[in-house]
Amino acid sequence: MPDVFSDKLMKAKERKLRFNKAERRREELLKRQREQERLIVQLEMELEAEQADVDKLTGLSLTNLFHTILRSKEEQLEMERQQVLAATLKLMEAKQALADIQDEIIRVGDELADCREAEREYEQLMKERETFLRSSASSSAELAEMDARIADQTILLKEINEAWSAGKGVLANLVSASSSLEKAENWGKWDLWGGGGMISTHVKHNHVDDAKRFIHSANRQLLRFRDELADLKRSIHIEMDIGGMLKMADYWFDGLIADWVVQGRIKNAQERTLEAIRRVGDVVGQLQAEHSAAEAALQSMTAKRTAWIEGNGR
Repeated sequence: MPDVFSDKLMKAKERKLRFNKAERRREELLKRQREQERLIVQLEMELEAEQADVDKLTGLSLTNLFHTILRSKEEQLEMERQQVLAATLKLMEAKQALADIQDEIIRVGDELADCREAEREYEQLMKERETFLRSSASSSAELAEMDARIADQTILLKEINEAWSAGKGVLANLVSASSSLEKAENWGKWDLWGGGGMISTHVKHNHVDDAKRFIHSANRQLLRFRDELADLKRSIHIEMDIGGMLKMADYWFDGLIADWVVQGRIKNAQERTLEAIRRVGDVVGQLQAEHSAAEAALQSMTAKRTAWIEGNGR
């Protein structure tokens, strides 16, 4: 492919990068504009308050009389006027800063308009180059190999994300269960100290019921979590005794709805729940790290493919 095409592609890429940079700049400027407008409203309110203080001292009022008697009116008035001046200067500076931001937004808008078609042009030129490269046996094979690696990495990233999402669901329910158990335990202590009565017992049991519902929900999600982890055996190594945890979840909450539930049983359930949180949390943390690594690898592969297409076919 002639060099004139390569030059055209590189210029389109440069304009595309300029467009993306200008978009980010415009978003930042719009954010700063909103912040500056809020600041101006605040400064205007402060200026009104300071001016009101001056008006009080210059008008006929008890405050005026009070300061006159104490011979401090002039000093007080001078101080208030200085505060008004300071507030006025702050407001003027804020309004000028806003005007500068608005001027910059207009300039960036012009740049965006100038490069608006850059991305479409770049994508079209990249498609043309890719079509040209696929017409060559050697280039086509190399491109197919890169595409296969990217496809495999995309699938891996999807599977890790699914397992990570399932694990976070389990973890969220366990944390909620632990929170409910903590509340139940606190109400139980109030009972033991003799200050609760029927009300604290009722509230305590409600929290225990909540905890059991969260644990049962976590139990169901553990099944999905186990399946998602099983899909990753060929890719990453995570070991977790899901089956044992399922049985343990049924055991430690067996009978907790009964009216005769005692503090020791709540404490025992809390300890087991915290252990489950630790174990699931370790796996979820590892999955998060694996997800970040897989995502970075996919971005690297995609960038290399793009660079390869841009640099070939000259």
